[in-house]
Amino acid sequence: CLVGSEMCKETDVILNRCLNDSFPDTVKDVVFEKSQFSPVSDGRYYSVNVSKTTKKAVDKAVSGIDNSSGAVYFMCRRLADNSNVCWFDNSLDYLFKYGCHEFYKD
Repeated sequence: CLVGSEMCKETDVILNRCLNDSFPDTVKDVVFEKSQFSPVSDGRYYSVNVSKTTKKAVDKAVSGIDNSSGAVYFMCRRLADNSNVCWFDNSLDYLFKYGCHEFYKD
């Protein structure tokens, strides 16, 4: 998944959550689950223009290949609240870092 690789991995997290019993079953319910994704929480979601790169990344992600190693969480450490960073570090299994995002599973 080279086009928008970081976006592909983020999309994989959403799809992995849909398949995980600890999360809602639909993309919409996963994305809109309270306090899970900052673009929804801070309102950016409602004003974003979806780029061709984003669309290609989603198409790649839904092709069936998980490029996130089964991640169900990700964060950008430098932008995250300290309490959230501590929870990630103490409660989850670190998988890898790609770009500014770190990916985790439980």
